[in-house]
Order: sequence, then C-alpha cells, then structure tokens
Amino acid sequence: MRIQAAVLRELGQAFEIEELELAPPKANEVLVRTVASGICHSDYSVVHGVLRSPLPVVLGHEGAGIIEEVGPGVTHLKPGDKVIASLTPSCGQCTMCKELKPFMCSQMGKLLTDCTQLDGTTRHKTLGGEDVYALCGVGSFGSHMVMPAGSAIKVPEDTPLETTCLIGCGVTTGTGAALNTANVQPGEATAVIGCGGVGLSIIQGCRIGGATIIIAIDPMEEKRDLAMDMGATHTINPFEEDPIARVKEITGGIGVHYAFEALGRVETMEQTWGMIRPTGTAVIVGVASLDQSVKIPAAGLLAEYEIQGSCYGSSTPKKDIPRFVELYKSGELKLDEMITQRIELKEINRAFDEMGRGEGARSVIMY
Repeated sequence: MRIQAAVLRELGQAFEIEELELAPPKANEVLVRTVASGICHSDYSVVHGVLRSPLPVVLGHEGAGIIEEVGPGVTHLKPGDKVIASLTPSCGQCTMCKELKPFMCSQMGKLLTDCTQLDGTTRHKTLGGEDVYALCGVGSFGSHMVMPAGSAIKVPEDTPLETTCLIGCGVTTGTGAALNTANVQPGEATAVIGCGGVGLSIIQGCRIGGATIIIAIDPMEEKRDLAMDMGATHTINPFEEDPIARVKEITGGIGVHYAFEALGRVETMEQTWGMIRPTGTAVIVGVASLDQSVKIPAAGLLAEYEIQGSCYGSSTPKKDIPRFVELYKSGELKLDEMITQRIELKEINRAFDEMGRGEGARSVIMY
C-alpha cells in the first residue's frame, strides 16, 4: 500500500514529505493505521546525530493507531483494536524477557539501532524501490505503520489515542522512572532536571508516588510554570541560580532522595550527584551522546550515593501502558496539558525547529 511519511535523508536537514510503499505485515507483525504521534526528543537526537540511525529513515515512535491487518502467528490482536506503540518488542524468548525485564529485551537493538523489523528487513520502500528504515521498527511519522506484534499494546476501546499516544514513549519513560525505577515513596524529596515531555512525566510520577518535595529545574519559564501545574512544589531557573545549592537550601541542607536527569547532557547528569542526600540516588533518564562519559566525585560513595540508569521507565508495556491509560482517565495523569500543539504532518519541520529552541512540551501530529 502507499502511505504518506516524513523521511529524513540527511542528518541536520529538514524532513521530506514523501509517498512510500509499505509492505504488508509478515509473521508476528501488525499493520496499524496511525491516528496520532507525539514528537519526542529522541527523534530530534536522531536528526542531529546524537543517536544513530541508518538513512533514509521514517522517524517517530510515540505513536498510536488502529490495527488494520495482522500477520501470521498473531493471535492476541485483531483488526479494529486500538493500540499504543511500545519501544520494546517484548519478544518473550530472550533472557531479559524471561526475567520479566522486557525494557531490556535483547531484540530492541534491531529496532533502535538498525531501524528494521525483527527479521532484519524493512517494510518501507520509495516508489523507486529504495529501502527506507523505520525508527524503533515503528515509524509513526507515517500515515500507517508496520511493527512487531509485541510492540503493539492493546488499550480499551474508549481510549483517546490522540492524547494517549504520549504514553508510547515520553510518559512511560518518565512516569515509569519515578514509579518503577526509583519507586518514589510518600514523603520523599525529588528533583527533576529538564521539564520537557519526559521531565514533566517524571514530575507526575513523583506526585503520584507521594513525594512531598518535587523540584523542577529548567531555564524556560513556560516549562517551569507547566511543571507546577503537573505537581512540582518548587522551581529553579539554572541560568539565574546554582541549582545544586538551591536544591540543598530547599531540603534544609541535606538534598533529595532522588534526582532525575531528563535532558541527556553529561553536565546535568553530573549535577544530579550533587543534589542527592546520603543514601540518595541519581536517576539518569536522558540519553547523552554514546561517546561521552559521566564523571562523578568518588567521595559521594562514602555516603552511599547511588547512580541508576533508567531505560524506558523500567516498564513492562503490557502492564504499564494500560495502567497509565487508566491513570489518565482517572485524572491522576495529566496528558492534555502537556500537549503544546496539534499539527499536520506537513508542519513537522516547524515543530522540530521549535523543539530545538526549547519551546513547548509536546507537539502531536494528527492523521
């Protein structure tokens, strides 16, 4: 079938809106009509070479849609089902999946790095027959997607996909980091560096977990204001004051139980180490360039400081994505407020320019 998609052909360049051929799903794959897709900072990182991808590629992985066709072997999904795309295919066969850690599924590499399906091939081609890759094996910057069946998480029929598409990546990554990775408890103190879509989701996870101090750190006033709406108790402009000193001041000199980094910058990752109290944990959620290293003072180890990575919110998608949908429906998880604008696919380059300037929290492409 022919679809419309935004194709990245060169790093640092604008997307080209093209008509592509999309092959039907093979065994254990599904075809999904895209309803909506969030624009995630990971997509921006691919465009600018921080995260690597083969080219040309259809980016987009924070997508949601409706099943139109299932491939051989797919029994848990059927045409008409509403689904939210997950970053992990949850293969169920590898060591990590068997240990109930599908966020570390060994098959994710093919989707995240190779940008193919699990058999190593692509489903997208140009009209001239050139292979086109799909980020995370999803490619939600296209009007239709083919993805592994394990990546398509069924949600209830009354789920509004035009908003809950955010749960596919940013919300699960952020809210999961607070509730799963850190397991924030009532009465604890937290700090969050970076108040984009992931950071705002961390803040919400901290609120849902019962944290009594939630410090939001971001230079953009509109994002700090939005963070307060999401549940932050304090905000810091790091361009105007020392964020480490201010966090210590807010917490009576001791620091927070958990400091989360959601920007993907080595400098701010190192700052989290200075914000935590003895026995506290620095939780690194952002993704820095893979050739960079984080340096932390060894003295903190004597106070039992810990540094913890968080991949996809340590989530089990089949359990956590429906859970987050229900939290949204109940009003505990605010998603509509995180959406800065809804756009058409043809407006994608403007939205990426705005993201580069740090404007807004989330843009959502509507199909």
